[in-house]
Amino acid sequence: MEKKVMDKKRFKRLINSYVLAQEDPGQNLELLQRYLKAKGIADVSKEVLKQEIASHIKSKKREDRLRKMETRLFKKENEERTYRPASAFCGNCDMYKDYQKECPYCGKLEMTR
Repeated sequence: MEKKVMDKKRFKRLINSYVLAQEDPGQNLELLQRYLKAKGIADVSKEVLKQEIASHIKSKKREDRLRKMETRLFKKENEERTYRPASAFCGNCDMYKDYQKECPYCGKLEMTR
């Protein structure tokens, strides 16, 4: 079956939410497939869903590895960072700010949702 995704942004968000919510994302693919079709988001095969889920998991693992590298490369202390709702680098001065909302170098405050 050909991949027909009507709303790509929403499709990606739903795959992300699905992977986060499921202990085994390989289960319930038929239900996910029917849900996506009923909502008018995508009409895709189970194989396409499996590929999208695998791609998302691979991407998430890559992001986690990069985050750990950033911590080792740019953090002064030898400890893992705790979750903070901000970015690693300042958008104003491009200095590593260790996910703090306020940049310690230039003082720019990052607004997050």
